[in-house]
Amino acid sequence: MFCSQPQPAMDTTTMGVDLNGGQRLTADSALSTFLPNETLAAICRGLSPSVLAAVARVSRQWRGVAEWLLYSNILISETLSASSPFPYSTLRCCQTIRLHSHLASGLHRLHIRWKSEHGAYYDPDFDIVLSNLSQAIGLATNLESLDLHLGLPSVPEHPSLTSLAFPATDACYRSLRRVSLSGIGPFTHNRLTHFLNIIPAARHLRLPDYHDQISLLPQALPSLISFSGSPRVAAAILPGRPVQSLVLIAQDYIPDLALSQMTLTSVPLRHLDLSSTLVTPTLLRNLSTSLNTVESLKVKLALRHTLHFAGIGLLAALSHLLGAFRNLSTLDLSPTHVDYTRLSNSAEELSLCRSWQNACPALRRVVFPSQTEWTLQEDDNTWLSVLAGESRRRPAFYSSKKFLGS
Repeated sequence: MFCSQPQPAMDTTTMGVDLNGGQRLTADSALSTFLPNETLAAICRGLSPSVLAAVARVSRQWRGVAEWLLYSNILISETLSASSPFPYSTLRCCQTIRLHSHLASGLHRLHIRWKSEHGAYYDPDFDIVLSNLSQAIGLATNLESLDLHLGLPSVPEHPSLTSLAFPATDACYRSLRRVSLSGIGPFTHNRLTHFLNIIPAARHLRLPDYHDQISLLPQALPSLISFSGSPRVAAAILPGRPVQSLVLIAQDYIPDLALSQMTLTSVPLRHLDLSSTLVTPTLLRNLSTSLNTVESLKVKLALRHTLHFAGIGLLAALSHLLGAFRNLSTLDLSPTHVDYTRLSNSAEELSLCRSWQNACPALRRVVFPSQTEWTLQEDDNTWLSVLAGESRRRPAFYSSKKFLGS
């Protein structure tokens, strides 16, 4: 856990911190030269949590600055088991934030993940944790990133089951840019809608297990550029917003009405990730008709057993569908599971690259189920392969850091 709890008052006369170069900072030397809190924070920013915990022991002033920095980025990961079934770290951290408003105002990143050995489950005693977490979020109006993955069931299994209630606050989270919410229990629709309406700076939103209809204010989420969630929610959120990257989480069917709503973004959709959806040829045809502006397409084809027996040469039939994606430059089929995934046929893959490029002239990069990556060398118009395990390049829309809660 990346979180240090406030320490009890102590005698600081003999406390010290070992600095780089073998120097040692003691309370006497710290107190002999007064530094403004802003200067002290600038000096200590970037130190590891363990070093900040040591800094907090130097003096009262240094403790205040170190705690403020420690609580600016909170990363908690707890495993809930039979021997330790309660998320005590989360509870203590949230209680501390509630009791010290200056820590709440400095909180920029709050990531909490509960891992249960029993799968998604609920304990009535979680209510006190969820209540404290909700209040802590309500106070942290300077949040920049919120990632909650609590492992709670999304469908009530007990009449008294509750979930994380989003704070009923009129405060606006003007700095919150990344939001990922999963496993937080049955969503309270009105609270979630209200919360999304007061995060105008949000650029990335992930709601993988929310499937109900949602209705936002027209001016909500004006800066949203990426969304991950179900087709039904995507159809409600995308229209009128500048979403360029979309991750759809579905089974193997996306209603035509939902697809038509997804085309109503204020800018063309550029990147489509269907790695969490089994894509049939019929669904791919519908996508090529509705979302044909995409430049990067990541697909998990529902052809595992067919490809096992017939080989990847069967994929040549996709040429006429890919031709509808007039701007497609990257096609990633790596999520497709094939039993012989390590036995790729380079000749067949090269033939497919050429065939697909003839149908889709913008195509420059292909990743096959074998994990082999092919790129077009434009100087001589030839395709070269990069085998799995060698240098791999990600599409431009993939962040170097894994997305929240993924």
